[in-house]
Amino acid sequence: MLRYGTQVGSSPGRGHYAESREGSRLIRQCRERINAFIGGSSPDHVVFTLNTSDALNLAIKGVVRAERLRRGPSVPIRLVTTAMDHNSVLRPFAALAEEGAHVVHIAADPITGIVDLASLKCALTPDTTLFAVNWVSNVTGTIQPIEAMCNMARAAGVPTLIDIAQGLGHVPFDTRTLHADLLAFPGHKGLLGPQGTGALYIRPGFEPRVATTREGGTGSISELDDQPTSMPERYEAGSHNTIGIVGLSEGVHYLAQRGMPAVREHEVELMDCMLEGLRTHGCGLEGTDGIGPMADLRLLGPAASESRVGTFSFVHATLTSAEIAAMLEQHFGILARAGIHCAPRAHQTLGTLDHAAGRGALRMSLGPFVTRDDILAAIDALREICLESRAMQATTSEQQLVRP
Repeated sequence: MLRYGTQVGSSPGRGHYAESREGSRLIRQCRERINAFIGGSSPDHVVFTLNTSDALNLAIKGVVRAERLRRGPSVPIRLVTTAMDHNSVLRPFAALAEEGAHVVHIAADPITGIVDLASLKCALTPDTTLFAVNWVSNVTGTIQPIEAMCNMARAAGVPTLIDIAQGLGHVPFDTRTLHADLLAFPGHKGLLGPQGTGALYIRPGFEPRVATTREGGTGSISELDDQPTSMPERYEAGSHNTIGIVGLSEGVHYLAQRGMPAVREHEVELMDCMLEGLRTHGCGLEGTDGIGPMADLRLLGPAASESRVGTFSFVHATLTSAEIAAMLEQHFGILARAGIHCAPRAHQTLGTLDHAAGRGALRMSLGPFVTRDDILAAIDALREICLESRAMQATTSEQQLVRP
């Protein structure tokens, strides 16, 4: 990124000089690396976006707009998603519901977060316009059985959009094993790129069913008023975030060189270490009450590493997630996210949208540079916070007892 900013710095596709050509080469290189990384069929079908929300909006509203253009503006729109999905899907669906679309949210298990496949199969009727689902929950780390989901959708003739934001870069992924039409993902999470980057992969042949949602300059076929129909220019109006795309490209390149099996193996080792530490200290797992120093703490989602990624969310019996996050930062230098994580229906499913200690949960996440020592430090920190909370509760109870 530093090299691009100081030695290139031009707008790709907007000139014939060397710097512009180099910018175009770097963008093409990133498309090719992403396409190979996800097992795609064509680099030209990797469409760069601002982030996953931008990619999902393009996919959702593009499919709906194409359907209305094809069949008329009054055509019934039926959209299916799940209770575990992110606001990046829920809110575009809600906006379309205000325009008359019918939206169905499939329930999930309140312990594991796994979507009810029987209910999903019933919901995927032939008149469904689009099915959108996240591969991995950003709250519980639960890995959904998306291959089975995609097969159901394909059998019903329903287009499928998969939000792979939380899993890509953490778990090996190959689109060739699925029958998904659209894949949305960010650059700044598992792919190790900078913020403000992301992409939508459109299955070759599906692009006629995705209308454009913005039009503008592309540096190609500039003599026409109409947006180009060629890929990926059809969906990439305006100048690229080239310096960000260069950073994303290097993140993908690093993962490809290290190898996703090795990345996943490292994360599984860390998850096993975390889960073992939680069990040892008595944290509540998979709906069971804990016994021990961490008895007031409860982990959301599966307690088996093969069913999840390294996203760990906790609720405490008396401390709010914001209080725990503040303690972790101030006393242990550990950064965690507190709250609802832009997934209110997931928290509602898990019973943590509103609970005794507040709203939402505390989330801690793993990455490829986290070490076993980091995990042990996090476990020790959570244990100390739980013990301190217990001591404070005991002191408060004693003070109440001795009051005249």
